[in-house]
Amino acid sequence: MDLHPDFRDLLAEFVRSGVSFVVVGGYAVGHHAKPRATKDLDLLVSGAPGNLARAATALEAFGAPPAVVASTRALGPTEVVYLGVEPVRVDVLRTIGGVETEAVIGRGTSVDLGGGLVVPVIALDDLIANKRAVGRPRDLADVALLERARAARR
Repeated sequence: MDLHPDFRDLLAEFVRSGVSFVVVGGYAVGHHAKPRATKDLDLLVSGAPGNLARAATALEAFGAPPAVVASTRALGPTEVVYLGVEPVRVDVLRTIGGVETEAVIGRGTSVDLGGGLVVPVIALDDLIANKRAVGRPRDLADVALLERARAARR
């Protein structure tokens, strides 16, 4: 997974702070199948007690604006916190379509990004379920790509 240095730094803070999360979206598609252009890094975070506070702490250590830190600390189940500007934007979410957050985080795949940084990425089957449920043309194209990658692995 080829990441912008700011994304690497933020992911390192999430790992260091013990945030329960997985990478989802376009970067997850790139990991499981084939890299493609994406406008942001999507992070699905657990709403379990204390986890949003850890995510806020990680964002603060990263240097996020105080409003982003505060919004993350109080992130509601259907809200999204945005940090940065496309194509170096981060979206922090508590839910995504078609899957259950805690189960997805529990099944995440560990990915070694080098330099001692290992991050969790949504499992392939969960990513396919999510993309299928969202159903936008880009997501359905991702489903076809991901299903081919899954078939090739079998």
